[in-house]
Amino acid sequence: MRTTAVFNLKGGVAKTITTAAMADILAIDYGKRVLVIDADAQGNLSRYFGVEAQEGCSTLDLLQGTHEAVYSDWVTPARPDTTIDIIPADMTLMYADVDIHEGRMTSHHAMEELREAIEQDAASPNPEDQEAAYDYMLIDCPPSFSAASAAALVAADDVVIPIRLDAFSTSGMADLLAQVANMRRLNARLKVAGILATQYQRAPEERAALTYLRETSGLPVFATQVRYSPRVSAATYAREPLIRFSPMSGASVDYRHVVAEYMAQEGGGSNGKA
Repeated sequence: MRTTAVFNLKGGVAKTITTAAMADILAIDYGKRVLVIDADAQGNLSRYFGVEAQEGCSTLDLLQGTHEAVYSDWVTPARPDTTIDIIPADMTLMYADVDIHEGRMTSHHAMEELREAIEQDAASPNPEDQEAAYDYMLIDCPPSFSAASAAALVAADDVVIPIRLDAFSTSGMADLLAQVANMRRLNARLKVAGILATQYQRAPEERAALTYLRETSGLPVFATQVRYSPRVSAATYAREPLIRFSPMSGASVDYRHVVAEYMAQEGGGSNGKA
């Protein structure tokens, strides 16, 4: 199972939309089973999928260890007609950071242990265990280095970094990459899957920033840029998959290309359950 954290310390760069769009495309277009984890206390991903965080089945429960031992007993279907499940979050997720501050237990390895349990099921000879497993786990991280984002980076194979090509986002890239590098002390396999330009409008400044990232960052940059589209915002109000709500919009077309790039990367389509 490939586990990807969608991560940036800057807000407003389309982390949540990127997570949701990737999940919908993987499930609807490719028939993959996807688990999404809302690791942001704002709970925007949960609201987009129409799922509320309830006691016993939230990201906070995962981090605090108060969830059921068998993950299939407490994950929540995210869309009734897709193979996407979700672990939702709301503002109570902030208690995970309070727990650390006050010396109480919050596990940075909780998502890693969940990943290992899913991979054990994928490798099980029992067809029921295999059916419960997932092909992909996508984690929507907050715009801060929190207990939940630390747990996400410990569990992840790789990181997708959505970015707006403005001066504030590009200047903060060094701090972001330093955090990812620091997490490699706990997770040696962690790598950057790619920097993804979002809300792209082809302005000269954006094209220059994109060239700068490609030539100086030393990191992979997705060949596709996700174009700005007002249909993205409309899809969130409708709580529908973008690729169904507005399949011909520039953002839908672009996200499909992004997922194709993502799956073409080494291990992108073959990790874990087939």
